[in-house]
Amino acid sequence: MAFELDLISLFLQASFIVKLVLITLLIVSFASWWFIFEKYITFTRVKKDIFIFNKFFWNKNDLKVIFDELLKKEELVGLEQIFFAAYKEFKDANHKNTDFDSIKKILEISISRNIEELSKRLSFLSTVASVSPYIGLFGTVWGIMNAFGGLSQLTQVSITVVAPGISEALIATALGLFAAIPALVSYNWCLNKINTFSNEYYNFSEELIIIFGKEINESEAFK
Repeated sequence: MAFELDLISLFLQASFIVKLVLITLLIVSFASWWFIFEKYITFTRVKKDIFIFNKFFWNKNDLKVIFDELLKKEELVGLEQIFFAAYKEFKDANHKNTDFDSIKKILEISISRNIEELSKRLSFLSTVASVSPYIGLFGTVWGIMNAFGGLSQLTQVSITVVAPGISEALIATALGLFAAIPALVSYNWCLNKINTFSNEYYNFSEELIIIFGKEINESEAFK
């Protein structure tokens, strides 16, 4: 508890510029943790949605039944969107007796939109991870400059005189690292998760193309 009080007193004694740096880093850190928590919730939901749809899709033998079930839903997410858009295009392409180029294009667009949605705010975490240490370092340099500038007016210098100014300066660096490290770890974790979901989407799209091809071959065999 005493250490916390020391931090508060050091903040109150800091110069205006150092205070501004510390406040900025605190705001950035809180915003980062908010986005980290939001991404965790989002990715947990996406993983669950992928599992549920895969189970639903592979337990059904009729693509039209799956499409009709999705028509009843108000909002489609992830693999649901991808399948719905692709099957809708497949029906038109099948009747027109065209190739799969348009279907593949629709699949790519649908996947791209989902990945773009998952990637929102990642640039903020990346920026915080790369910039926060430099902001903290700026506060440290400024604090040290003030500390040594004050020493020039003293006739006797001791560690008790220098320590508060140095401590005040080093807090900025520590806070910069406190903001940057979680943001960097979270950013890399998010990229890994998005890459995993992207692979799931592309694998499903490839399987869907194969299934569409079988559907066409079967329909032509009965003609």
